Amino acid sequence: MTDLIRPPSESDDYQAGTVAQSQRAVGLRKRTARSVRFAQALALVLAGYLLFDRAFAWIHVPGTPIFVGEVVLASGLYVASRSKETRRFIRLSPPVQALVLFMAFGALLTVVGAMSYDPQEAVRDAAIWYYGLFAVVIGTLAKAWEPAYDFFLRSYIRIIPVFLVIGTFRVLFANRDNGIFMPDSQVLVTSHKPGNVGVQAVMLIAFLLLVVAPELEHRDKVRNLTYTVGGLLLLALAGTQNRGVMVAGFIALFIVYIVGRASRPFIGSVLVVMIAALVLAFSFNLRFDLERREVSVDQLFSNLISLSFDANPRSINDDDGTIAWRIELWTLVIGDTLSADRFLSGFGFGPNLAGKYGFVAGAVAGPELRNPHNSHLSVIARMGVLGAALWIALWAFWFRHLWKARKRFQFVEEDQRSGFLAWCMVAAITMLINGIFDPSLEGPQAAIWLWCIYGLGAFVAAEGNMVRWRPQAPASARTGRAS
Repeated sequence: MTDLIRPPSESDDYQAGTVAQSQRAVGLRKRTARSVRFAQALALVLAGYLLFDRAFAWIHVPGTPIFVGEVVLASGLYVASRSKETRRFIRLSPPVQALVLFMAFGALLTVVGAMSYDPQEAVRDAAIWYYGLFAVVIGTLAKAWEPAYDFFLRSYIRIIPVFLVIGTFRVLFANRDNGIFMPDSQVLVTSHKPGNVGVQAVMLIAFLLLVVAPELEHRDKVRNLTYTVGGLLLLALAGTQNRGVMVAGFIALFIVYIVGRASRPFIGSVLVVMIAALVLAFSFNLRFDLERREVSVDQLFSNLISLSFDANPRSINDDDGTIAWRIELWTLVIGDTLSADRFLSGFGFGPNLAGKYGFVAGAVAGPELRNPHNSHLSVIARMGVLGAALWIALWAFWFRHLWKARKRFQFVEEDQRSGFLAWCMVAAITMLINGIFDPSLEGPQAAIWLWCIYGLGAFVAAEGNMVRWRPQAPASARTGRAS
């Protein structure tokens, strides 16, 4: 009886504390294991989009609109919902706060659209905003699992040579009518968008010059030079098939030259080798005949100076009429969107905007053309002026946040993180420019990459802007104080 009413002793408190600590440790291990599994799954998905583009994007549950990207997003949202770091990440990052507002407005319009139109079509059109959830998820992952940042950087470096080989073969031999389609779709196994290949080539070059080159030892410079020239050649190959990616590439690489002061001598060597390769290709008259345009040095320079129009602007498959029909569609959509009844919230999600004006996909394999063939114009048309203002704000906050953090990292000679933030900005600029000429930001193969860069860049920038950096004192001064 006395044992039952014995007051708690110090040993009881110690045992209770030990049990509580053990439970917290088990919970931490479980959360870490979930984070690691999700990071590996996300890395595999990003690699799949990088290497196989549209074909990988069309891996989905047969008969349903659930694709591999959405499956990984759902698992990421589950991991983020179980982490305390989600709210902290959003609170510390103004760009992510702006993104959350943009997505909340998009979700509201999607619900309204699902009640007025086909719910499946409304969700399909909502990809322009809901892939932004990847930014929140990857930022939470990086905050909850410390090695996440290094894990993604190492994974990207390792896949570079694989992408150069597969990307080159995709441009030269892909989109052939081999009659092999992805299950439950009309997308060829070899299908790809040259613009996406070119954008990824620009991102690869920028990464090698801004993140890798400044910290290279002498013995590694030859390999980095080889990869960089390979990326430039792949960009040139994609540029023969897509004018938009050439514009994006020139602007992005010019920015790389301006901000990448440490790698400018390396850039000179790259240009010499690149010019020599183009001269050799021109001398031996190397040509590959593809479905739309040939791959050759002549075609590359022809695209540089070509702004020709075709008499039939509604034909998406015309080789020379791609500018005219885009401008016609854009003009019609903007005119209707800026009308009084569409001004604030746009057309919403669900209606077929391209079909409304008689524009169809023609003989192009894949889904019908539904949007204005311009991702930024899709935001305006679907979400009105309010959505467009939020779209501009989230990118303005993001670039400002990253630029400020990059300066702080430079101040304390954190070269890798400074270069990484510069790469994030160049990669985003490249994809945003390409989104003008192609609705790439509405497809998972480009959008998931963009929003992961947005989230990871916001995480690194939040870390840089949160710490009050102090410059390192010279070694002699530190020695003098110590003595």
